[in-house]
Amino acid sequence: MIEFKRLPIGESLPIYDELAGLVPMASEDEQIALNEDINRNGLREPIVLWKGKIVDGRCRQKACLLMNKPIDYKELDDELSYDEVASFVKSVNTRRNLTITQKVISAVRKYIADKERGIKTEKQANIARQWGFSDRLFRNAKYIAEKRPEYIEPLFNGKSVKIENSKGLVISSTKITAIYAYIKKQEEMAIEIDIHAWDEDSAIKTIAGKEWYYAQLKNDNIKDTDILIKMKYAELANYKFHSSVDSTTGEVEDHTLE
Repeated sequence: MIEFKRLPIGESLPIYDELAGLVPMASEDEQIALNEDINRNGLREPIVLWKGKIVDGRCRQKACLLMNKPIDYKELDDELSYDEVASFVKSVNTRRNLTITQKVISAVRKYIADKERGIKTEKQANIARQWGFSDRLFRNAKYIAEKRPEYIEPLFNGKSVKIENSKGLVISSTKITAIYAYIKKQEEMAIEIDIHAWDEDSAIKTIAGKEWYYAQLKNDNIKDTDILIKMKYAELANYKFHSSVDSTTGEVEDHTLE
């Protein structure tokens, strides 16, 4: 049986930011509810330390300090590896009320942090399976982190970001697939077409390329009798990409240029 320890009222414990930060802080409403629960019932679930710092329980400590309650804590074995503790943090928090977006972003943040620290990472498909979402959703979120890193912190904390939908309207979204598709579209629109250096990716798989083919349908140099040429231009102008429905989220996934 693990023995719990108790801090005197008003004292606090240091936080292991990198490990505790694998999962987001509680929202304002969640923190208020936690404060009230701890004020009424005390700390029901002890804070968890590793090597003297909090890896699970930042929000519970905050509530105890605000409500003037003592902090109970337990310590993990110092012999555990960083990865083992990270898995523990992920496991105990996965069962809490994280959205699918927060889970994906949590996994991506850890993956990127491990890469930067020179830690050998698991295959992306394995990471996605462990967290309970699709490999493609993980890769889409990773792409967002690479191209729009400023989106990651809000999404991680359950907040939405501003994007344009398919009709060009500015909306707020937390959906990984929608944000990924928006970034891809912005990149497509930024590409200029050089008809003298034609290739499929630049001339077909971009907004500019599709518009170029639409323009050719109105080209006076193409005779009305050249129906096969016009049909080919129309086909290229309407070039579509395969999509599929993510079985975990039910979202239609955009496979453009992957």
